[in-house]
Amino acid sequence: MNITQDILIKQIADREDINTATVQRLFAAAEDIIFDYLSSTAAAEEVTIKLFNGIRIRRSYIKEKKYTKGMFQDLDCPEHVNTKASLSKHYNGQVNRRLFGR
Repeated sequence: MNITQDILIKQIADREDINTATVQRLFAAAEDIIFDYLSSTAAAEEVTIKLFNGIRIRRSYIKEKKYTKGMFQDLDCPEHVNTKASLSKHYNGQVNRRLFGR
């Protein structure tokens, strides 16, 4: 099952009895703000965005490295950042309790 952003927007609009266009603008604004935080702060600064209760986006800095051993010998890895979304253990537990009644 794939739940798209369009489906979420429609469901939110229906549940809260507001215009779909308003929800779309809110999603677009949130996306822009999140992107600004991830791309505008200093590269070496770690950034964590708590998107919802139990869901977060983390950006971490990876400094430049030159590999000298193994199959990656003489490989230069430039500095960069990694971004990951993750769910907390508590959130995952809540989903399982609701799904399986435990």
